[in-house]
Amino acid sequence: MIFNGIEILFFILGALSTAGVIGLVYLHGRKPLNWKGWLSGIFGLFITVFTIAWSVSTILEGEPQAASMGLIFFGIPAVLLGFLFRKFYV
Repeated sequence: MIFNGIEILFFILGALSTAGVIGLVYLHGRKPLNWKGWLSGIFGLFITVFTIAWSVSTILEGEPQAASMGLIFFGIPAVLLGFLFRKFYV
């Protein structure tokens, strides 16, 4: 077998990270971001990617309770930083 779950996960995380950074640069080109916008956007993107990586990897390891707790502890701050980024961008 060439690819298992972890290789596919890292490929998707790399594509998501690249798309997120390109999206932030595109939004900066449309309307310049201040330092608060950049900070909330970068940290929000990082925590979102980390939440996805945590949840999928723990499910692949057979620990669904750790995945759900990771979604709660890491996902809620990611959503809050997303709302904060939207507030600074608009």
